[in-house]
Amino acid sequence: MKKLLVCILCACALVACNRKEKTPIQQCGGYDVQMTFSDNGETMRADINGDIVELSQVAVVSGAKYAGILNDTLVVFLSDGEKWTLVLDDDQIIDCRVK
Repeated sequence: MKKLLVCILCACALVACNRKEKTPIQQCGGYDVQMTFSDNGETMRADINGDIVELSQVAVVSGAKYAGILNDTLVVFLSDGEKWTLVLDDDQIIDCRVK
């Protein structure tokens, strides 16, 4: 019985390791955003009110920055720790908070 329990726990741990990291849903102005990061952190998939955009990591001095295009709009997410900011077309800056 112990061997079965250990096997089940190991299998669950392996499945959990293969999942991509998701953040809590962010509220960025009128946008609900669910972010999912690749295993290596080089890309982010953002679900913005049901529209999906693939963003690539951009080099910054501190924090994280991801950029991509959604419906002819430049979408940038910036983070310095746990706080995220959404920037649209380099001129619309929207602070995000966990929903």
